[in-house]
Amino acid sequence: MTVLNAQQLTFSYDDQKPAVFEKLDFKIENGTFGLLTGASGCGKSTLFKLLAGLYPQYGGQLLSGQVTLNDQNIAEIVPFARARKVAMLFQNPSRQFAMRTVQEQLQFALENLQLNPLKIKQRITATLVELGLEDFRSRNLSTLSGGEQQRIALATILAMDSDIILLDEPFANVDPAGRQQLLLDLKRLQQYHQKTILIADHDPSGYAKIADRLYHLGPHAHQIEELSLTKLPLKNISMTAVKPKSLNLGKLTWRQLAVAVNSRKLLTNSDFDLPIGQLGLLSGANGTGKSTLFAALCRQHHYQGTLTFQKKEAEKFKLKKWAKIVGIVFQNSSDQFITLKAADEIALSAKASQHPEYWTNNHIKQAIANLNLTNVLDQVCYQLSGGQQKKLQLLSMLIMSPSVLLLDEPFAGLDIDSLAAALALIKETVQSLQLSVLLISHQRLGVVDSIDYELRLEQQRLTLLGKGGVTASD
Repeated sequence: MTVLNAQQLTFSYDDQKPAVFEKLDFKIENGTFGLLTGASGCGKSTLFKLLAGLYPQYGGQLLSGQVTLNDQNIAEIVPFARARKVAMLFQNPSRQFAMRTVQEQLQFALENLQLNPLKIKQRITATLVELGLEDFRSRNLSTLSGGEQQRIALATILAMDSDIILLDEPFANVDPAGRQQLLLDLKRLQQYHQKTILIADHDPSGYAKIADRLYHLGPHAHQIEELSLTKLPLKNISMTAVKPKSLNLGKLTWRQLAVAVNSRKLLTNSDFDLPIGQLGLLSGANGTGKSTLFAALCRQHHYQGTLTFQKKEAEKFKLKKWAKIVGIVFQNSSDQFITLKAADEIALSAKASQHPEYWTNNHIKQAIANLNLTNVLDQVCYQLSGGQQKKLQLLSMLIMSPSVLLLDEPFAGLDIDSLAAALALIKETVQSLQLSVLLISHQRLGVVDSIDYELRLEQQRLTLLGKGGVTASD
């Protein structure tokens, strides 16, 4: 039996700022499947890194208390021995990878556990087969979608066969079907392989028959409260398509658009006019090409067909000019930041805003307050929580206000209140400035009610969903 216990933890990233935790106690019950909830920025990821033994060695300072693994201070256990007992999946899957291909990544992780070559080979094959990922064995990690990377990162953790598995927002970029299957896979590990699993997730849907512990980390992060499982929603969010309203005439249009990655076709013969003053949802399973389509619309990926803005072909715009017309919020927030501190990031966006008359100082301050970012303005962008980074990234791009804005998984890592505030700000900006905004989000809970239309990408076709389903490809 493996016992992981946090005792009287007081942890801080900076001497000059309040501690993230003060005398926090938490014990993971052996053999349980737990869900940890809490607002964005409350310290869930920090707690996981402490439990995995990554902090304070790689960040911050432990001012009091300790984490023990089988009654031994986890900081005193050598990494490979520690990883055999406790494994952690990071919120950003790309930070988990050190190798080029899926096979190489899994092999590297298992070699670090000092397993013999035959056992490594057997375990890689067994994991890929169990998760239905055999076809990914030779794939280059850099060519995978965010959701596919998430699944491979999870496969790496599961292949390590650790007794305790900590998963930080593991389904943020995973489609609903994949999410439910992975939850079932994890439940099977808990039940039949006696694993202890703890997941930090802002979306509680799907856990009602899976989790047997529900924890909540409060806003002041002094203690973790165990809640009744009856607080979990019994039903998953409906997958009913968003019925489109009357779509407004758009400025960005494409005709016979085709997109591929190497020899793999993702989209063929697509025609669409992106509506102005309305918010659209681009849906589809992981790996269908949603992010690649966004890259093509930004002219950062090759495409075939005709792409125009105000009836002028995209190729006739210089790339610098096109970037001011079509903006994108990247899936990984840290890829977006240009400056070091949050306040500087917002100031830079305000300086470059295409609608300074709308984004006044008072309006920006109000938006910052609504997103609960006021107290992090003097912090380094890269040290913010995943949810705080998402909100900062989104606000910065909304302040820029390009005519067309593409949002790639802008709500990953956001609690329900942050999600509502972000959506309200997007809708207000879209309608006030008559922007064309299209977003990718696998999370439908709390999102679909704010959407004006939905495009589904599947089988190389882009379809406008609604009553009867109207194709946007013909």
